[in-house]
Amino acid sequence: MAVLKMAIPKGHLWSHVKNLLDRAGYGLRLEGERSYIVRSNDPEIEMRIYRAQNIPPLVEEGRYDIGITGHDWVVEHEADVEELLDLDVGRVKLVAAVPRSYNIPSAAGEGAEVVFKELVEKVQREGKGRIIVASEYENIARKLCEEKLGGYPFKLIRSYGATETFIEVADMIIDVSETGETLRQNGWETIYEVLESTARVIANKDSLKDPWKLDKIEGLTTLIQAAKEAGGMKLLKMNVPSNAINEVISLLPAMKSPTVSRLYSGD
Repeated sequence: MAVLKMAIPKGHLWSHVKNLLDRAGYGLRLEGERSYIVRSNDPEIEMRIYRAQNIPPLVEEGRYDIGITGHDWVVEHEADVEELLDLDVGRVKLVAAVPRSYNIPSAAGEGAEVVFKELVEKVQREGKGRIIVASEYENIARKLCEEKLGGYPFKLIRSYGATETFIEVADMIIDVSETGETLRQNGWETIYEVLESTARVIANKDSLKDPWKLDKIEGLTTLIQAAKEAGGMKLLKMNVPSNAINEVISLLPAMKSPTVSRLYSGD
């Protein structure tokens, strides 16, 4: 039997993805408490859980036909994949932050060139030979430093989670943030927003050229899109006199063909 291989993210995206796919009718369930194999109501889809950051290269290399991951990790890996659908969940911002004690304003008010220039001048005044930058996002962080630091030397330290703990040793971190509260609690101040990310459905380009897989992928994304859109809708029931039905329908924002059930007694 032909199967479509799909990579599902673990961690904070798992609950969002499971909820959405369950509403789409797939009924995701783990084989066991510690299992990474995911079963669904569709025997033609083979699913397994991975860390979100590992999914883009797995899909790009064709080990998986389709996957769900954050847009930030697609950018970080420069993955040559197709982004098919924005799920609009798992929304985070990838930001540059410096110690609050540096007293550097946000780029939102001063402009990116000004704030990064102030960072360089701060490090120079303290006699540091280079700027220490910590991040899980090595490629994004390196490109940002090359573009914004005006050629000033920098040392990039790869973090493996909890990047905010580098407050005593790093001059800047590039990290994800939902509200900025965790960064502030640990002494950081956001100075620049690098990008905004949400969970995306991504696909291998060769898989999209296979007629059976393409049909399967289109069916999957259609159901997910429908579940996503239905999540923002409400069921509205009302009692309306029969002579006012047309007027009420004209005022409803979404329904073009509502269900009308007449009472046995007449009006």
